[in-house]
Amino acid sequence: MGEGKDLGKLAEELAKEQEERLEGTALSKSEKAIYSLGNLPAALTTQMIEAWLVYFYCPPTTENLPIYASLTAIGVINLIGRIVDSLADPLIGHWSDKTKSRFGRRRPFILFGSPLLAVFFFMLWFPLTKGVSMLNNIYLGVTLCIFWFLYTAVVAPYLALLPEITPYLKERINTSAWVGVNEVLGRLIAYVGAGILINRLKGGITAHFAGLSIHIPDGYKVMAGIGALITIILYLLLVWKIKETPHSEKKEVPYSLWRALGETFKNNAFVPYIVVIAVFMLSSNMLIVITPYFGTQVMGVSEEIAGYLMGILLIVALFFFPAVSWAGGKFGKKPVFTICILWFSLLIFFFPLAKLTGIQTGATKILGFVLFFIIAPPVSAMFVLQRPLLFDVMDYDEKITGFRREAMYEGAEGFCTKFALGISPVIVTQLMKFLGNTKDQPWGILLAGPLAGFFLLIALWYFWKKYPFTR
Repeated sequence: MGEGKDLGKLAEELAKEQEERLEGTALSKSEKAIYSLGNLPAALTTQMIEAWLVYFYCPPTTENLPIYASLTAIGVINLIGRIVDSLADPLIGHWSDKTKSRFGRRRPFILFGSPLLAVFFFMLWFPLTKGVSMLNNIYLGVTLCIFWFLYTAVVAPYLALLPEITPYLKERINTSAWVGVNEVLGRLIAYVGAGILINRLKGGITAHFAGLSIHIPDGYKVMAGIGALITIILYLLLVWKIKETPHSEKKEVPYSLWRALGETFKNNAFVPYIVVIAVFMLSSNMLIVITPYFGTQVMGVSEEIAGYLMGILLIVALFFFPAVSWAGGKFGKKPVFTICILWFSLLIFFFPLAKLTGIQTGATKILGFVLFFIIAPPVSAMFVLQRPLLFDVMDYDEKITGFRREAMYEGAEGFCTKFALGISPVIVTQLMKFLGNTKDQPWGILLAGPLAGFFLLIALWYFWKKYPFTR
């Protein structure tokens, strides 16, 4: 429907519409709260896997804990799971966009997928044998691949709901901020809450119910049960309370999968958006990978204290959510996002300063905490403004094609960002391999920051030059 039109004129049309849709309310406070809560189980389940699955299946031998798989096996299994996860994104996006049912295009995926997602998340923590075995490898591989496919089947349609249920720009930003709050909460539960349970329930716990005694052997399974229950309750509550808009001609997407992907990358707003988002994911994950090494080898603190560095970053970022949300609505998403990511890019160049303070000195410890504290505020822009930026891209796509294809955009984004997340550990491990990752040879750790900042500055320049919207 937008074929043959000048893209510049279409962007101008959308900009005028955005000014008209700046203010307004489509969602009640309870609807905003219920929708944003859907991101809590998404963050909790994935971050518990990221933080604890490898340690659970292959703990250090000094801890006298059962080992269920080798490090090599679980590394390969995680890679395969991530490949399934990335490939599922465009498939689910296309499927959801073309779904037509009395429940809508998104809610059926959440309704039927979330209970299965919870079950397979729970199953991950129950290996079949007590020692290292091929049976455990196969079980974990199959279960993890199914989990990641179901995760995409639930979360991609969930994220695609928001630009449909409210067209108003400030309301999208504010709701996205609450989505970000729940992501931080889910991550904190996965990191801190799970850590407490795992530490305190090493001997297991016995539950008594209706005259029966059930022994749960470790805290991982307790946390898995809590995560599974939260997943089912919050997603079914969302399906019950959040309604999609009526089916219309704009939802009758006629494209095949390959044409849908092609049309997505033809969108001249999507390409600069996905470049900066994917590179931010790559750069920030490089820092996450080096954090334990930075803490133990550079700062000279324990693994537990090193873990608090990420906690500081999340909590400080959370504190800045209201300011970023207000500024995005007042001055426009693009300039606020650009300033924040520029701030982050430039500050991570200062990681090598730790060498000048003398490795593992008091000054190094102070510098480490200061660095993680001052790079935290701009991270809030990713939590608050990322989704509203993508929603503008989706609105622009409607101008170009005449169709609402939110889930395909979520799928294309997921495919690119998960690939970036997959290669970031490769870059960091090669840095540490050739430049060192110890107290005496720390340059593989210290130079990860400047390299990540360099990547991000290039991507940010491209975004600023090519992303066509200012609001």
